[in-house]
Amino acid sequence: MSALGRIRAKNSGVNLLGKRAVVVGGTSGIGTGVALRLAKANVSVTVVGRNRRAGEEVVSQMRSVSGSPQASFDFVECDASLLANAKGFAASYAARPEVSSLDYLVLTQGIATTQGYTPTSEGLDQKMALHCYGRMAFVDQLLPLLRRSHDGRVLSVLSGGVHSPYTQYAEDADLSQAYSLAKAANAAGFYNDIALDAFSRDNPGLTFIHAAPGFVRTNWGTEMPWLIKGAVRMLARVMGKDRDDCGELMCDSLFSPDNKGFCIVDEFSQPAKRTPLHEQAFATVWKHVQDVLRSRLS
Repeated sequence: MSALGRIRAKNSGVNLLGKRAVVVGGTSGIGTGVALRLAKANVSVTVVGRNRRAGEEVVSQMRSVSGSPQASFDFVECDASLLANAKGFAASYAARPEVSSLDYLVLTQGIATTQGYTPTSEGLDQKMALHCYGRMAFVDQLLPLLRRSHDGRVLSVLSGGVHSPYTQYAEDADLSQAYSLAKAANAAGFYNDIALDAFSRDNPGLTFIHAAPGFVRTNWGTEMPWLIKGAVRMLARVMGKDRDDCGELMCDSLFSPDNKGFCIVDEFSQPAKRTPLHEQAFATVWKHVQDVLRSRLS
């Protein structure tokens, strides 16, 4: 039996009625796959994203796959590239009378472009804001609710175990001096590792997971030049896994009781390694991420 088959069989009877999840970036691709798998397990899911029409369609799909009328599903429109919006979402979500805790926070928001350094209105590179800083802002702002869960879990789906260390973390932490696509990819993954590990050290009762999804058949690269986008999508049709299969694999890391503290997992929910510079860069990178969060969220 394949790894996917084993995981699907293992989790076929999972029923998590009563648990709550927030899936940021859940309006398409991997995020939608994760949201649907959580809904199938009867988790109440709030999908966060920019596209209202797509979000409402995902809500409809979640209602169709859930086996319980008691589970609830909704969509919140939000530009996750702005850290202030994470603060606003967290405040409004916590104010809901039915919300007393949060069990799962899933972060899948992202962008695939060939653009160079592109600052948001908050002065952060757009890719870094979506792939790193904005994700950590959601974690930071939803920590009070996660702490109230008996087993709160955070899953960031990006490049766990795949990226290289970003070696210029000290002299060009935000990539504003010497930007490249490779540096942005490595820095985002490297910072996810360290920030999630730091959150784990400060919150020993919670679990923080950085996962790599592998090659998935999605609408990846909507903003990419047509030649690159077409080539990648053609390869994905031949070699990539289905969106819902990816959702099954990613949710296994959330469902597995073996995952505790800080974990890095691969596309098949198996343990992966941190980079060699992790401990050396830990204090410097974590201070940088904290400074970014404080300056935008205060």
